Amino acid sequence: MKKLISIVIFTIIFATFIFSQNNSYTFGVAFYNLENLFDTIDDPHKNDEEFLPDGLKKWNSEKYNKKLNNIAFVIDQLNKKVGDKGIIFMGVSEIENISVLKDLVKRELIAKYKYMPIVIEGPDRRGVDVGFLFRSDYFKLLKAEAKNLYIPENPDFKTRNQLVIKGLLFNTDTVFVIVNHWPSRVGGEKRSAPMRAAAAQRCRATVDSILAINADAQIFIMGDFNDTPTNSSILKILKAAPSIEEAKETNLFNPYYVLQEKKGMGSNAYNDVWSFLDQIIISYNIATSKNNIKYKGAYVINEPYLLQTEGNFAGYPLRTYVSNNFMGGYSDHLPVYLLLEYKK
Repeated sequence: MKKLISIVIFTIIFATFIFSQNNSYTFGVAFYNLENLFDTIDDPHKNDEEFLPDGLKKWNSEKYNKKLNNIAFVIDQLNKKVGDKGIIFMGVSEIENISVLKDLVKRELIAKYKYMPIVIEGPDRRGVDVGFLFRSDYFKLLKAEAKNLYIPENPDFKTRNQLVIKGLLFNTDTVFVIVNHWPSRVGGEKRSAPMRAAAAQRCRATVDSILAINADAQIFIMGDFNDTPTNSSILKILKAAPSIEEAKETNLFNPYYVLQEKKGMGSNAYNDVWSFLDQIIISYNIATSKNNIKYKGAYVINEPYLLQTEGNFAGYPLRTYVSNNFMGGYSDHLPVYLLLEYKK
């Protein structure tokens, strides 16, 4: 009888241990600028003429499918790097519509992850938008809405929406994700800075509205900001602090500040200087592991296959196009991701 009781007690303890282990997961979240992921179909409402079979870039089904396979390969590699639950959600930019994301998630390499795409098309003059991919087995979508960027001083200016996602992670934790692609530096960094300052104000207003309802909200802000962690739009207006200590005051921590300023890393190269135009910023409670989500580290994928190996731009991201010359690459940006742990 005593032996039987001992076996039962051991079984209960062992089962409890296994259950607790199963409630601790490693996972990642990512962002990737997909560099002009257009389909080959003419949309009369968009400026997509150069990305048509008879356009300047001679964009056809063969090139489109190669591009999709390249991106799918990167996403698969991201999942393998993270391990365990893999990349549960990721933001993307420079996509024409939801159709291209639907085509992407069906690629053989990543179909197993069962990503679901979200796009809310905006007024951008080039016809590109931001999007969101999520794994429906680990993330339940609660709400998706678009925040338009309206600049009173320049009412005719049209750019990408900021996509705001509310969802349930592992059926337990409510998280918010804001996907961005701020106005470019066309015309010069200084001249175009007010547009990105306005985008930063728009994004910060969204953060503050979320925090006004729940001061303990868990927030991810990701995107191609077309500004670096040291620019005032990120540092002063969005208030993404360069250290966890400073984030206590602003409620936002930017881990890519240190990677750029201390380690000389980046997601984009210009004039032989690397910088992080692409970043993932997190709320203070995620940075300090206050709740169930624990921050483990910030990374950029700069594997050799993503980089040019020869010519004047050797070492730069291997692009799809340089001018109108098809390079057959991936993107002019490198993907970034955060490693996280969920422990209930």
